[in-house]
Amino acid sequence: MDLHHLTEAVGVLAFGVLFHSATVRLLGDRHPFLRIVLSGLAFGGLALGLALARIQVGPGVYFDARNVPIALIALFEGWPAGLLATLPVILYRWAWLGGSGTIPGILTVLSAAAAGGLVHWWATRRGRVETLHAFGLGAATFLITLLGYALLGRDGLEKFARTWPHFLVAYVLGIGLLAQLFQNVLERERLYAAERRFRALLDETSEAIRIVDTDSHRIVETNRADSALAGEPRARLLGRDTREFWPADEEGRMRWTEIAHAMATAGVATGFGLPFRAGDGVVRSVDLTCRRVEHGGQRYDILIFRDASPREALDAARREVLDLRAVTLVANAAAHEINNPLTVIVGSLELLQRRLAAGGPELRWIDRAVDASQRIREIIARMTHITKVQASGSFPGVPAMLDIHRSSEDN
Repeated sequence: MDLHHLTEAVGVLAFGVLFHSATVRLLGDRHPFLRIVLSGLAFGGLALGLALARIQVGPGVYFDARNVPIALIALFEGWPAGLLATLPVILYRWAWLGGSGTIPGILTVLSAAAAGGLVHWWATRRGRVETLHAFGLGAATFLITLLGYALLGRDGLEKFARTWPHFLVAYVLGIGLLAQLFQNVLERERLYAAERRFRALLDETSEAIRIVDTDSHRIVETNRADSALAGEPRARLLGRDTREFWPADEEGRMRWTEIAHAMATAGVATGFGLPFRAGDGVVRSVDLTCRRVEHGGQRYDILIFRDASPREALDAARREVLDLRAVTLVANAAAHEINNPLTVIVGSLELLQRRLAAGGPELRWIDRAVDASQRIREIIARMTHITKVQASGSFPGVPAMLDIHRSSEDN
């Protein structure tokens, strides 16, 4: 056997594997028609190259593996790609080489493409190309080649009798092994595409997500929101101990320790208003939801952070609304209850003013009582116009009180 020609054939098929891997990576499922056309024509060129680079196996005895790339591309891309792959070989055989073997040769490559398309349909029903599909296609291609030689009559069968072991190895073993290699390449590209898709989706989430190795506490994956919250780029977060982001004070670390204990016992934990130390040393308040999962025999903690500042501001606003409502209800009730007896008091004082002699001390006392009553009326009026809750300054031994004047001022 001519090792030089054999090496050329192996190199041609290796190029086919690399080319198909590149088209899958660059085009993927976004441009299926373009991928089929490029793959079909490229593998047609490979088939033509193998037809030209015949392998000598004896004096005046040659064989080629032109049907291998045709069957392979039809297996992985379907019959349209296989049909395109036959065009260069058919044109070469019909327009250039000619001879009595033209029609059998054309029928052989078309049959190889058809067989690859049928096995492709079979494999898609199973979800992927398996060993049975690959070696089954190799056996079918070998039989197709035998039938092609049989169409040439006795001379064709005699030629095939001298080369059939080489065709058997090239088609059955070659297609079987190369198909497995193709499938591995496809699986790798699909995993790579899935990883990129996962990475893109993870980065687009609004909440910070951090995946931590349970045993080592090392960060194995993170997203853009986590980087923004931590103040560190993704490259500097990966591999770091997640406990570095716990606060330095003992009380804050104790809260995180309780979260870790809950994870160890229940596998899930939540925390609100947890102190989180960013890369610049600033401690922020975060809400946390975490869950422990196991994959491939390894445990991971999935931590979902969110900045607690908006929630805390909303909670404070809700509390203020509730406080204001309570104060308003009390103030209105008090005003109603005070106004009734106050009206009687003011009316009685005015009657006394008319009966007392002018200039007497009793009249001055009545005047002060009337002034105080008016002040009470003003206070009651302010109580019914409270629009916010403002406390007065606290003093030692004196509890904080509502500042009625500031609480009823216009903004």
